[in-house]
Amino acid sequence: MNRLFRIELIKIKSNASFWVLVSLHIGIILLVVLSGKVFLKSLSINGESISNMVDPASIPLYQFPDIWHNITYVAGYLKFILAIYMIISITSEITYDTLRQNIMNGMSRADFIISKLFLVLVLSLGSAVFLFLTGLIIGFLSTPDPQIHDIVKYAGFIPAYFLLLTAYLIFALLIGLLIRKTGLALGLLFLYTIIVEPIIVFRIETAWIKGLFPLKAINNLVHMPFGKYVLREVQDYVALKDIAIVIAYCILFVYCIYLLLKKRDLK
Repeated sequence: MNRLFRIELIKIKSNASFWVLVSLHIGIILLVVLSGKVFLKSLSINGESISNMVDPASIPLYQFPDIWHNITYVAGYLKFILAIYMIISITSEITYDTLRQNIMNGMSRADFIISKLFLVLVLSLGSAVFLFLTGLIIGFLSTPDPQIHDIVKYAGFIPAYFLLLTAYLIFALLIGLLIRKTGLALGLLFLYTIIVEPIIVFRIETAWIKGLFPLKAINNLVHMPFGKYVLREVQDYVALKDIAIVIAYCILFVYCIYLLLKKRDLK
């Protein structure tokens, strides 16, 4: 097991795409979070209000406990950046024959899957830890009198974000292995994420059926939080049924990856 981890770490260490995309992911998260703070401050200084109901200065976007729900929801939209690397990683293995070479050198297909799942976990855990530290720092700076119960109240959205990102990256890994060409795989992932599934889900009226589609199920882990600031009801918790559905999809995706590796020619 340790050997598989070391092999994948060596690949990461020398891969420029990894560092560029991870840096881009981190940079955009910080940019979005900080620009939102500046925007609200600007609105408040200029005497603006939201729908003539709410003073921007009074919106606790960056205060405990709301910050956990807010930043994980926003960060969920940036999962595609890390998915790009997952697709590059698997399609490069195929393009440059390193996948076939590893199998010929004694690595089993199961070992190869484990090594890629390790990469998924590294990306997901790293992003979740970064988001946690970002939320913690900004929360302490923005909350007038932080109390321990406020700090931990919505912190469960961080592990929910970890699961959300893990599921999406495994899905991207499956798409990359299925298509094998980097550009085509990225195009398919983008189209399915932004256009195909949203259109299908939009046309379905039954809520529970909508929640069974993979990306809808993944996104349901962290519902949009901002409606509460204009007195709309929002789901401010992570539902156990949504966790169960996403875990089931993770298992299904991994099984499909295994079947593809087992039945397909590696050339």
